[in-house]
Amino acid sequence: MNKRVKDSVEMIGWTEIALFDKEGNAKKLFHTNLLWSFFKKHFNIDLQIPVIFGMWSNKSLKFNTITSVGKKIAADQLGGTTTAPVTAIALGVGTPSATALGSESTTNGGSRGAATVSNQTTTTTGDTERWVKTFTFTGVLVLIEEGLFDNNASGGNMLASQTFSSVTTANSDTLQITHNVKFA
Repeated sequence: MNKRVKDSVEMIGWTEIALFDKEGNAKKLFHTNLLWSFFKKHFNIDLQIPVIFGMWSNKSLKFNTITSVGKKIAADQLGGTTTAPVTAIALGVGTPSATALGSESTTNGGSRGAATVSNQTTTTTGDTERWVKTFTFTGVLVLIEEGLFDNNASGGNMLASQTFSSVTTANSDTLQITHNVKFA
């Protein structure tokens, strides 16, 4: 008897973004929809028109792109063929490529840094890895991208990234990024 057995594994990522002023009050972010994604991808336009392209909210939730390099990173981690865990979150002002952020932020408190990493349960026990980092800004930045890296300083390999509707920060604002990757 010849049976064919197939087991499928995929990585799904999503990010929650929350922005706060210096008193800790939530600031509104534009939570985008599929029409916004279409215009951003094909015309590189960030249209923040409520109802048509999304809505204003205290938190924004975005699904992200797991890169080809990210799949290799996950495989290397499983096999123990790397000693470089993914621990950093970086912000940027460009459009991510398959391997890096378009224009990574290095000023005004928006520089890459180590995140708090933990294992979570989404569907089955321990199926999700979570990175949380809070950035505190010392000046104005207009951010539109975020990524996970295996190097806390610069360079390295990017596991996942996403582009979002522009977030403008002011001096003393904090931006909390919660990035999740689930194995399904």
